[in-house]
Amino acid sequence: MKERIAMTDFAKQWASHIEESRTPRMKEDAAEQAFWKQFMQKKSYAPEASSRQVLTYLRPLFAQYEIQTALEIGPGWGNYTLDLAACCEEVACVDLSSDMLDFILRAGNAHGFHNLTAYQSKWESFVPDRKYDLVFGYNCFYRQSDLPDCFARMQHAARKLCVAGMNTGLAPIWVHELEAAGAQVKWEWKDYMYFVGVLYQMGIDANVRVLPFTRSLSYPNIDALVQGECARCDCTALDPKQAADILCRHFSEQPDGSWTAEVQFRSGIVWWEVPHGAQ
Repeated sequence: MKERIAMTDFAKQWASHIEESRTPRMKEDAAEQAFWKQFMQKKSYAPEASSRQVLTYLRPLFAQYEIQTALEIGPGWGNYTLDLAACCEEVACVDLSSDMLDFILRAGNAHGFHNLTAYQSKWESFVPDRKYDLVFGYNCFYRQSDLPDCFARMQHAARKLCVAGMNTGLAPIWVHELEAAGAQVKWEWKDYMYFVGVLYQMGIDANVRVLPFTRSLSYPNIDALVQGECARCDCTALDPKQAADILCRHFSEQPDGSWTAEVQFRSGIVWWEVPHGAQ
């Protein structure tokens, strides 16, 4: 008896995107660690505005399930970590980068949170010695080529709840215009819908909440604007003057010479309750 509708193999599609990536970070652990080591040298604790909206939705959920312990995958620079620490007795963080974990622990201490523990490990090989009420990951799945295994590991480590989230969005209008002008645009392919599809194919009917948010983009000058947006879209081969003409139609020059624009994105929150039989 078949209870699931046959559909696109989301897991295979996701894995193929990672396999086709030209970014060394996607496949080489050393490259990923080196990136974050350099990045964290100039980073200060400042959660993104979108994370505040996500937490407004999640806090009542955490209260409903009486979440007291949490395991966070890939905490990054702590968009959610200290908020988890504020509502939990204990938060464990797992990340490949020791620099990221050191940053999180320092930020926690600076803000009076001493209930954080850190484990330097890839999630694919991490073996927790206990279960946590919540297993949480946000914007941290970009190197997880095997999503079914990733989610199975999350469920195995959770007693009550799993949350897998991602910020995503359609390309701004100027990206379409850059492509129409001849640029070989490569826009971000990751989307929360992969999570929903993979979980469905695993027999898990996840809950989904999509939150819209606006992100402000700012560049100090026109050269930085062209370089930054063309690199972000992977269309550096386009003639810079042609790219500038397109971008200046959508970015506004400020009195200090900088160029700004606002972009609409969305944050996909995917969560599921751990079945009693899986505990």
